Amino acid sequence: MKVNWGALSITIGLILVAASILAVGLMAEKRISELRVKLTTLEKQIPIIRAGIKRTIIADEYAFSKAESENRAITLEDLKEGYALADKFMGE
Repeated sequence: MKVNWGALSITIGLILVAASILAVGLMAEKRISELRVKLTTLEKQIPIIRAGIKRTIIADEYAFSKAESENRAITLEDLKEGYALADKFMGE
């Protein structure tokens, strides 16, 4: 029996290409599902981050305004009062 080595090598090559494509597809699916989990986690933390930013803005603005009205530099006490006001303002 005579073997056509050209046809056999092409067949083996096609099988290897198909297996590679399948492996890449499975890996891509796994990574996409991992990214979806991370995105969901980030979406849940956006309101917390947003509240923290608002709190800091209120506190900083209070400290800057108080120091400016008294024509002096900002102190730690100004910032503490600002954060207390922000907490009261935000209902915490």
